[in-house]
Amino acid sequence: MTRLRRYTGAASMIPHSILFALLISAIACDEKPKSTNSVVLHNGAYVQVTNWQTEGAPLDTTTLAVLSSDIFSLEIWAAGDTLPAGYIGSPALFTVANDQGGNEIGIARTPGDSSSIFIWIGDRWGGSYSISRCDWNNAKRFTQIVVTYDGSTVRVYGNGEALGSRTLNEDLDIGLNDAYIGADYDVTNTAAPLGNFWYGAVDEVRIWTKILPASEMSFRYRNPDKLTRNYSPSGLDDLLGLWRFNQKGRDGDIVPDGSGKGNDATLHSGTGQLGFTSKGA
Repeated sequence: MTRLRRYTGAASMIPHSILFALLISAIACDEKPKSTNSVVLHNGAYVQVTNWQTEGAPLDTTTLAVLSSDIFSLEIWAAGDTLPAGYIGSPALFTVANDQGGNEIGIARTPGDSSSIFIWIGDRWGGSYSISRCDWNNAKRFTQIVVTYDGSTVRVYGNGEALGSRTLNEDLDIGLNDAYIGADYDVTNTAAPLGNFWYGAVDEVRIWTKILPASEMSFRYRNPDKLTRNYSPSGLDDLLGLWRFNQKGRDGDIVPDGSGKGNDATLHSGTGQLGFTSKGA
């Protein structure tokens, strides 16, 4: 009769405490850490993009001042949130002012409407636009906005669809002014009068010094992580600024400009709080 032997290999000789620790470690390794995809702005937090143009110097085409050439495309992925009781104003997603405090470029949430935006170009009203599948009161729903301007016509797109256009023969006057993500201001580069703060998350902001064709909008909406339809290196040639918000930060921390132009942004808690989330487009 053959007797069955108990296996006494190497694993059976490892103390139970060590086996338990290895098991916990294996489980932890299987749990992927949540990535950071978006910055969350609440109660007065905002992001400032510094304009590095030097006063009196020839135009530096790598700075925000080049937007005064009147040709640009601006693409933003963002989610809103329920506004606090008594909020007065128009929550701003992106603004660049002129020396008189007017909005040369402005995108804001339409007051009292949870599915539309309005635009300012050259300190002139550029229209209000309703976006399908948009709900600014839903913190989990991200919306794509694209605004293009060729010096005579502003065109607006939302979630891959053309929303409308308007003729605006305006010469942009950016000068030395900074850009703000999540806030609006009325005096040149002065933080004190900042207002119209955004409530919600911003996933990504992109600026080009070219016109993005209407034929690409559906592709961009369906592929928010792609910057060019053909995946070609030339797709980034005219990119002036790219801010992804994929790293957590604190007040005063830098958000690097992924375009390579050096237009880094700075996080500001302001009167509110900065947050970060794994949610995004």
